[in-house]
Amino acid sequence: MERILQIENLSTSFKTERGIVKAIEGVSFDVYKGEILGIVGESGCGKSVTSQSVMRLYDEKYQVQYTGKILFNGRNILSLSEKEMQNVRGNDIAMVFQDALSALNPVFTVGHQIMDTLKIHQGMKKAEAREKAVEMLRLVGIPDPEKRVDQYPHELSGGMRQRVMIAIALCCQPMLLIADEPTTALDVTIQAQIMDLILDLNKKLDMGVMLITHDLSVVAEVCSRVAVMYLGQIVEEAEVNTIFDHPLHPYTAGLMKSVPKMEGERDERLYQIKGMVPMLNQIPKGCRFSPRCPYATEKCHKEMPEQRRVSETQSVRCFYAGEIDY
Repeated sequence: MERILQIENLSTSFKTERGIVKAIEGVSFDVYKGEILGIVGESGCGKSVTSQSVMRLYDEKYQVQYTGKILFNGRNILSLSEKEMQNVRGNDIAMVFQDALSALNPVFTVGHQIMDTLKIHQGMKKAEAREKAVEMLRLVGIPDPEKRVDQYPHELSGGMRQRVMIAIALCCQPMLLIADEPTTALDVTIQAQIMDLILDLNKKLDMGVMLITHDLSVVAEVCSRVAVMYLGQIVEEAEVNTIFDHPLHPYTAGLMKSVPKMEGERDERLYQIKGMVPMLNQIPKGCRFSPRCPYATEKCHKEMPEQRRVSETQSVRCFYAGEIDY
């Protein structure tokens, strides 16, 4: 498979009044052409920071510092100038955000916003861009696109706004699509339609997809590989069937056991991982999961485990991976 994105030892730090805070540290993974990589974890684990670091959306002058490498088609994105990066965003790498109502500009029609992207990145004239905008709205399943192209975001339903976001992201046919919880705040039937749409377009356009989600059922259905994040680090990465059938990290196993199941007693309580994800200024010494881990030893509390490969398709950040029976 052709590798289009290679992240090597990426760390993203933010400048705050209390000093430098590392949101993600030592993150490494790849995305291949035509595959869907799922990135999962609780809120506050660094999933969105990772995706926005790939797009370099933070204010680098005042807000953020990067170390490591983000290689896209062999070029290190972190070494590009802002002008060069503007040509990459939207054209080669596109992103669908969680909240379409916040991401879309309320004072411009949805057609205008799609056309802007086409004019900037593809150099299209107004008439050609409008025609393409209508075509994109049709592609993402919006009914009566000739009418919808002249409507404002507030005139559309939540599902339609999310489809517009996908249309904007895909209008330049990017090689990589980053979908940051694209079904948040949508009802279940619309969620299923949006995920079916992303899966369908992934196959048609043969693009790589980085899907950030906390919904493990979505991951099981559409992803080929999964990276599990905890407190700014990748703690396990493997093919989707391996993650669900043979998780090696206690955090991954906890996430899997937390999923409600159809079988079992009705009065049986759902499994829960004890404790909460700590604040970034309270990162524990040693393994970051050790304060919540039921299997942690003194070594776990003192030493940081390295990410190690246990097979061709699976890596894990745990001293006792493979020794614990979940």
